[in-house]
Parts: sequence; C-alpha cells; structure tokens
Amino acid sequence: MNFQRKLFYYLSYLRKPPWDTGVSPPELLAFIESHPPGRALDLGCGTGTNAITLAKCGWQTVGVDFVGRAIRAARRKARLEGVQVDFRQGDVARLEGIVGPFDLILDIGCFHSLTPAGKRNYIENLPGLLAPDGVYMLYGFLGNEGGHGITPEDVALLEKHLRLVVRQEGVDRRQQASAWFTFQRKTNP
Repeated sequence: MNFQRKLFYYLSYLRKPPWDTGVSPPELLAFIESHPPGRALDLGCGTGTNAITLAKCGWQTVGVDFVGRAIRAARRKARLEGVQVDFRQGDVARLEGIVGPFDLILDIGCFHSLTPAGKRNYIENLPGLLAPDGVYMLYGFLGNEGGHGITPEDVALLEKHLRLVVRQEGVDRRQQASAWFTFQRKTNP
C-alpha cells in the first residue's frame, strides 16, 4: 500500500471512519446462524465489530489490521463486551505469525484497497490458512483493470486457489457497485 493510502487510513481513525458502522452485516449473521462455531480470521478488522460478533457467538477469532489506533479500539471494545479476541496489528498481505487452519476467513472492505502486488500475496496465503471445509467471505467495491476495487482479474486469481460458491452483486449506500463473494477451499488443487 502506498504512503498516501496508509496516511488516509491512519487519519480516518482519528475520528470514526464512515465504514465503521458498528453493525455486523446480515450476510455474516446468516453465516454464523448456519455454521457451528470454529476458528475465524477477520482481515482488515478495523475496530473489531465483526470479530467481536463472531466471538460472542462462540468463535475463536483473530482480527488483523495495520492501523494501531483501530486495533487498540478493537481491544477496548472486546474487553467491554467481555469476549476474548486475538487482535493483531499487521499487514494482511503478509500475515506474519498467523497460523491456520481457520473455518472462516472474513474480509469486509479490506482486499479492495490493496495494491495489485498486495492482492497477489494476500490470495496466495488463503489456501494455507483455510481449513479443508473452510469458507472465505469477501465484500468489497467492484473495480476495473488497474484500479482499486475487486477486479475480474482478482476474481480469476482467487478462483485458481479457491472455489467460488456465491457471488452477490449490489450497491452500497453511496450507490457504488459492490459484491459479496463466498469461496471454499478446493479439495483438489
């Protein structure tokens, strides 16, 4: 991620960023309702809303974000909610010290902001972190070649490593094209 983008995210957490709604999305809630608790990894966890939701439902959860202020806020929120979540400050494209397998890997709005090189590294890490029957849920803005967002090339690269189960397109509250993707680990690479 370039310096300007990093600065943008650091400065955004001086206040409440617009993406930090404090509410877990219905797609995640439906997943939790239909799957028994296991191990979860929340990539780009921000202030921990979704990681805490998972922990409250019995999931052993790790949350990763590169913004220290967001991680500190997440830890405070977890303490106030009385749940244990392993929040770590780190780079989602490297994931140093993170050991799978995870039954759920969740990314709500992180992947789409990575550089092309960051996206490739991130994607290459997924199969080794995902349990054999694990699920990877990704939400992000749709983009075009060379731009920010989830591009057709990103989806094709993901499909080289994982099996696409569901793609649900829509728009966010600002009418920007977005999509939910649900992938599973391929049984035969």
